[in-house]
Amino acid sequence: MKQIIIISHKTMAQGMVETIKFFAGNIQNLHFICAYENEENEFPIDKLIELIDSFNSQDQVFLLTDLLGGSVNQNCTQLINERHVNVITGINLAIALSIILDTSDYLSNEKISELIKQAKSQMIYMNNYNDNNESDDE
Repeated sequence: MKQIIIISHKTMAQGMVETIKFFAGNIQNLHFICAYENEENEFPIDKLIELIDSFNSQDQVFLLTDLLGGSVNQNCTQLINERHVNVITGINLAIALSIILDTSDYLSNEKISELIKQAKSQMIYMNNYNDNNESDDE
């Protein structure tokens, strides 16, 4: 089974989880950690490890972080060599939904890379997109 943990500075992770549940329903394998909340100045690594340890040892774990090079990502990256941990940073709703809604029990590195590529293609500068895709209906 896949376990997905969205982790961010402040409350972005919680908001993403709430939005995902709006689209996909109440998903039991979706979790969040809001770092640096309530005036905490340290990353909650113990909370993250405790959550990961609560999963089945065969579960594939996805840590979806907010910002490349940020402290959240740096802390999560330290767990890559743990059991079945995959860290993806710069997350958006498209990649989170793609991982969650994929029916596979286990995603290969190639499949993960493809899902990331597809999610990146969802980032569009609409000012240019509209200019290039307007049709002359009159």
